[in-house]
Amino acid sequence: MNPVTDSTHLRVDGPTGRSGAVSPPLVMVHGVGLDLHMWDLVVDALAVERRVVRYDLLGHGHSVDPPGQRSVEDFVAQCLEVMSHVTAVAGDGRTPDLVGLSLGGLVALAVGSRHPNTVGRLVAMNTVFDRTPEQVAGARARLLLAETEGLGPVADLAVDRWFCPEWQAAHPARVVAVDRRIRTNDVGAYLKAYRVFVDGDPRMPGAAAGITASTLAITGELDPGSTPVMSRAIASAVPDGRSRVLSGLRHLPPIEAPEECSAALLEFLDGPTSR
Repeated sequence: MNPVTDSTHLRVDGPTGRSGAVSPPLVMVHGVGLDLHMWDLVVDALAVERRVVRYDLLGHGHSVDPPGQRSVEDFVAQCLEVMSHVTAVAGDGRTPDLVGLSLGGLVALAVGSRHPNTVGRLVAMNTVFDRTPEQVAGARARLLLAETEGLGPVADLAVDRWFCPEWQAAHPARVVAVDRRIRTNDVGAYLKAYRVFVDGDPRMPGAAAGITASTLAITGELDPGSTPVMSRAIASAVPDGRSRVLSGLRHLPPIEAPEECSAALLEFLDGPTSR
């Protein structure tokens, strides 16, 4: 029995065989309320020379929702299982790179700080960090909305927070897909994950100093929740960190501007480190 494939739904794209991939494998972690298909529009560009592994977080998509409440450590353990599986299948000893967005970015930073030897390069995309009391209160208000009114109002609010009105008008099919994904989540599983997002990683921001991986903190210029200020703070807190802001974008660059997003990721993943 494979604990990853039995409990975690994942998808692998890119070169097959031990000699097929030029670059280290890449593991990608989606945001709360979404699933591995969040990366659909960027995976082809990323998977030309590397094996790309996307998976559904616990309680999302087709992954299991274990009994009890959820914690950062649960998501870290799941990510480590996936990365161990990826390393074993690759068989070439190369350490996977790790990209996470929003809650996935929180998970990626937690993995990088707790288990630094497991991560090659790390990308925290549109990731909250060292939030103010007012920012935490805003997240708690959105949690209360989900608890009291369900996922319909949550989807409406998320779409308007995550995408500019002009972009929505120009990309109705993508908006509908995101809206549907949020609405069709299991409410209980969504609430478990969103509480983790609200509370954040209790070891941060201090634990960021223990991340040894070269790290890119990247976000949209107009993201109201995972702000450019936060990305710059991540870059400053990590010993080998840098930040990047994508002009005119909000919370989901892989969906808003997939070509720009994949180019930014490849520039970092394939580029030199600062060390």
